[in-house]
Amino acid sequence: MCGILLYCGAVSGGERYVEFGEGAAVEVSSGVPEVDRVAPYIAARGPNFSSLRSSQDNDLCWFSSVLSLRQPFVKQSVIVADGRYVLQFNGELYNSEIGNSGNDTQFIADALENNESVESVLRRLDGEFAYTITDTIQKRVYFGRDAVGKRSLSYCVDSETDALYVASVTGITPLQYVNCIAGTVYIYDMESHTQDDSITLVNESDREVTPQEDPEMTQLPQTIGRLYSSLTNAVSRRITTIHPKHIENSPISVLFSGGLDCSVIVALICQQLAQLSTNTVVELLNVGFENPRTKMQPGDTPDRKLALQSYKTLHELFPEVDMRLVEVDVPYKQYLETRPKVIDLMYPKNTEMDLSIAIAFYFAARGVGYITATDNSEERKPYIRKGIVLFSGLGADELYGGYHKFANKTTPELVAELKRQISNIHDRNLNRDDKVIAANGVEVRYPFLDEEVIRMSTTTIPISYKTNKLVLRRMASEKLGLGPIADEPKRAIQFGSRSAKMTKDGNKNGTDILK
Repeated sequence: MCGILLYCGAVSGGERYVEFGEGAAVEVSSGVPEVDRVAPYIAARGPNFSSLRSSQDNDLCWFSSVLSLRQPFVKQSVIVADGRYVLQFNGELYNSEIGNSGNDTQFIADALENNESVESVLRRLDGEFAYTITDTIQKRVYFGRDAVGKRSLSYCVDSETDALYVASVTGITPLQYVNCIAGTVYIYDMESHTQDDSITLVNESDREVTPQEDPEMTQLPQTIGRLYSSLTNAVSRRITTIHPKHIENSPISVLFSGGLDCSVIVALICQQLAQLSTNTVVELLNVGFENPRTKMQPGDTPDRKLALQSYKTLHELFPEVDMRLVEVDVPYKQYLETRPKVIDLMYPKNTEMDLSIAIAFYFAARGVGYITATDNSEERKPYIRKGIVLFSGLGADELYGGYHKFANKTTPELVAELKRQISNIHDRNLNRDDKVIAANGVEVRYPFLDEEVIRMSTTTIPISYKTNKLVLRRMASEKLGLGPIADEPKRAIQFGSRSAKMTKDGNKNGTDILK
C-alpha cells in the first residue's frame, strides 16, 4: 500500500530527487504550495519510505510513499524504459503470474519495459489499486483506480493555471478535486493541458445482476458450494500475497463488528492459517463510542456486545488460532478532538453520515484499545494493533441484498438496485473509507469485492437467494459452522458503535452537510 501525489504544471529547480527514509520527518519544498501541503497526507499512508521527484523539463512533480509488504522492496516512484515512463502504484495485485513472492509494482514496470501499451497493461491487472503512469514521450498522464475502486484517488485541473493534480488523499482545499470513477483510465494531455477521452476497464456484463429465480431452491446447495469456494480463494490470495516475514511476525487484523460479514471473513482466514500451519495472530478490531446523547459507554454499545458473543463462537471453532478481540474505546472528548482530522481526511465527502462511518473506521484501524487477559482474571490490558494488513467484510450487503431498503422490492426493482449498489460502491464507500483507514499506515483488503467473487455473485446466484443475504447466511451456517452468527440482523457500523447522533440535536439527519 502506498500514497500517490502527481502534479503536472510549472516546475522550477531543474531535476530533483529526494528520499525520506522510514521514520524520517517529511518536509517537502517542491516550489508548488499544493504539493507541499498534500505531501504529509501521502506520507502517512506509506510510513516505510517516501520520495519527491521533479522534472523542470517536463513540468512534472511526483511525491510517493510506500508501505512495504512484498519483497523485493521497490522504491516509488519508478523510472521505466530508460525514462520514458514514471510509475506510481498504490495497492496489491493478485495476478497469478506474480506468484506469492513477487512485487506487484515491479510486475507493472516489467510489462511497460517490454513495450506493452499502457492500456493493455492496465487491462490485465487484478487487485486493489490506484496508479499514475506518465509517458514522457507521448506527453500523457494516465491515472485511475481498479474496476471496483478499492483504493482512493482524486484529481483536479486548476481552472486558473491548467495544472493537473492527482492524489490518494488531499484534505480540505479550495481546489475542486473530484473522486476518480472506478475502472476508468483518465488520460491527460501534457501539451494541450486537457483531459483526453478516457478508457473504461469495466466490463458491464460483469456488473449485470441475473434476474433468474429459483423459488424451490433446488440450486441452493451447489450455489452455496460455489460461493464458499470463491470466497475461500479470495481470502487465500489476500493472505498469501503478504510477504512471509509479515505473516510470521505480524498479525492479520480484521475490522470486526461481530456481525455476519466480518465473521465469515474471520472464519475463512482461520481456515487458511490452519492450512499454512502458521502461528499468525488474528486481531479483531472492534470500536465503541461514548455517546452523550444515549449516555452509553463504549462497552455497552450493540457492536461490542455482539463482538464478544461472536468472538466466543469463533474461538470455540478455531481454538488453535491466537485470536485477540481488541476493544477500541473512544471517549467523547477524544471523538471531539479527532473529529476535525477525520472531516479533513474524508474530503470531498462532507455529510453527517459520512463522518459517523469514517470516524468509526478511523479509530478501529488505529487499533489502540484493550484485550482481555487470557489468565481467566478477566482483566483488560492495554493493547495496540500490530497488524498492518486489515481485512474488511464490505461488499456483502451490496452483493447479497443485506440492506433493509431491499425488502419488499419486486424482482426487477431488486435486480436494478443491486446493480446500482455494486456499481456505485467506489464513490459511496470506498474512496472515503480508504482515506481514513490508510491514514494509520495500514492497508485494507476486501475479499467480497474480489473480481471473481463479484462476477460469480452477480451473474450466477439466483435473485431469490438474495433476500436478507439468505445465500451468505446459509453458507456461514453450513460451511463455516457459525451458528447463531449466521442469523444476526444487519446493523450499520455508525449505529452499532454509536458513532452517529452524538448530541441531542434532533434536527440532524445523515444527509445533512457538516458544519
